[in-house]
Amino acid sequence: MKTASDIMVREVKTIPAEATLREAAEMLSLWQVSGAPVTGADGKLAGILSESDLLSEARKRAGMPRTAAFGIFLPVEESLQRIYHDGATLQVGDVMTTKVLTVREDTPLDEVGETMVRRRINRVPVVDADGAVVGIVTREDLLKALFGIAEG
Repeated sequence: MKTASDIMVREVKTIPAEATLREAAEMLSLWQVSGAPVTGADGKLAGILSESDLLSEARKRAGMPRTAAFGIFLPVEESLQRIYHDGATLQVGDVMTTKVLTVREDTPLDEVGETMVRRRINRVPVVDADGAVVGIVTREDLLKALFGIAEG
């Protein structure tokens, strides 16, 4: 029976929790991934950050000025400036998802797949006994394994 270890990507790109949102967005874009594990100063898994997290934060901050504060509506330009500023100052640790589902290397592949589908998640970090990230399994990895699609 195949396990997470058989299909996981071992060279995992991680984002430091102290990175700014702008830096994280640049990393995700450069790596051409939609999300990545976040590590703390100790190198262990602290959370996960996805494009959805970044977009939700930007949408939340953009929505703030649309509500009247003391009867005053802020212009759209000011809203965009706030998002730009927050992207340079807010840290990944402020917006990442902290309740992260993880698996171990010996987790059976059917269990990994069932969990990803049931929880509607796109990636699962693989951690060792100390909580260090040793790999990641994405939906793409899972589909390739299930349908016997070779890398290439």
